[in-house]
Amino acid sequence: METLDYDKTRCAGRLEFGVNAKWCERRETCQRFMAWSEWDQKAGIPHYLGIAVTMGRQDCGIKIELST
Repeated sequence: METLDYDKTRCAGRLEFGVNAKWCERRETCQRFMAWSEWDQKAGIPHYLGIAVTMGRQDCGIKIELST
């Protein structure tokens, strides 16, 4: 399974902390979120030690669009 390189920051897709926190509406079209939520696990990456994960942002400037 393909995923992002380890030096690419992942995105949690959450805009804030908390139980009722809002989700980024564009997360399912972002490679950073997909790597964090699905791809890394399928690729056999057991944990995120050493891989940066960031919170989502409304004005996201780091999004990597999914290829169609």
